[in-house]
Amino acid sequence: MAVSLRVLGFDDEALVAGIAVDPDKESYAGGPIGDIFDQLRASPPRQTPFALADGDRIVGFIVAREDAALPVWAEKGCMTLNNLRIDTRLQGRGYGKAAIRLAAQWIARERPAVTHVMSSVNVANLAAFHLNLACGLTPTGRIVEGRIGRQRIMIAPIERLCSYQSTSTRSL
Repeated sequence: MAVSLRVLGFDDEALVAGIAVDPDKESYAGGPIGDIFDQLRASPPRQTPFALADGDRIVGFIVAREDAALPVWAEKGCMTLNNLRIDTRLQGRGYGKAAIRLAAQWIARERPAVTHVMSSVNVANLAAFHLNLACGLTPTGRIVEGRIGRQRIMIAPIERLCSYQSTSTRSL
């Protein structure tokens, strides 16, 4: 099957509501999906939610933010990747890497002025930290207070994220 990233509207919550999330880790991905969509609808424009699909099956979700929607820690000229969640039943198959790579490719194509992508990762979420490293993001050395604790700030040139390939091909 072909993995693809589909732009969602702010009313497309039902399309990603079925993504299974470990209740102990849901807060790392922004909380319940309904809360994320409520925030998307209430926040400044310039946020793009995506569904990650493998064929006809929705397997993940990620949000790209820019301009007025950027977090305070984001650098000028970048976009941030946020709220990544991959269905727990499908983790470890390369979908997280695919979501980050495909989001970066969308950014490069649709926002050519963007030079870097940034992300914040809770210091307790080692799996997400290692995923970001594997995708080409590097720690900036900055740690900020986030919604649920301390967050490592990571960054990568857009070209690096676009060119990184998933090392797992079991389902891709």
